[in-house]
Amino acid sequence: MPPTTPSQRNEIIDWYKSIPSTTRFLLSTMVITTTASSLGFVSPSSLILYWPDVKYRLQIWRLASCFFVNRLSLDFAFNAYFFYSNSLQLETQVFQSQPADYVFFHLFTGSLQVMAAGFLNLYVLSDGILLSTIYLLSQHFRDSPVWFMFGIRLKSRRKTLFANT
Repeated sequence: MPPTTPSQRNEIIDWYKSIPSTTRFLLSTMVITTTASSLGFVSPSSLILYWPDVKYRLQIWRLASCFFVNRLSLDFAFNAYFFYSNSLQLETQVFQSQPADYVFFHLFTGSLQVMAAGFLNLYVLSDGILLSTIYLLSQHFRDSPVWFMFGIRLKSRRKTLFANT
């Protein structure tokens, strides 16, 4: 009898399944929406936050899709990577075993950004989801060293007006 060979494992699928659920959903939506609009499957103009279409044509998906539409570019690749790494750290360390709190964080900050976009005439809020994630992570890990590209390491120090140190 010939020896049985173990089934082949796909490392990409294993990595994808290891991502926590909220980060996986947001990252997947970001990549799918950007790819679909860049390849012409969906018109990017149907995904931006255009208030007359939300109000009068009831295109309510624009309230969410405006966070995920982007151009397929190197900038998008960096933003997706930074979102993945920061969101992964938030979901596994700060919101560990509290996925509902992490979802609420994104719903709350997204709602504030949509309201601000109405006053500021913004149509695409894709940087907002990344910046809110980075801000929360930086507030939780104030004194940890920060690594930038090419091996540059900085120690963050927070000074306040009322601290004696």
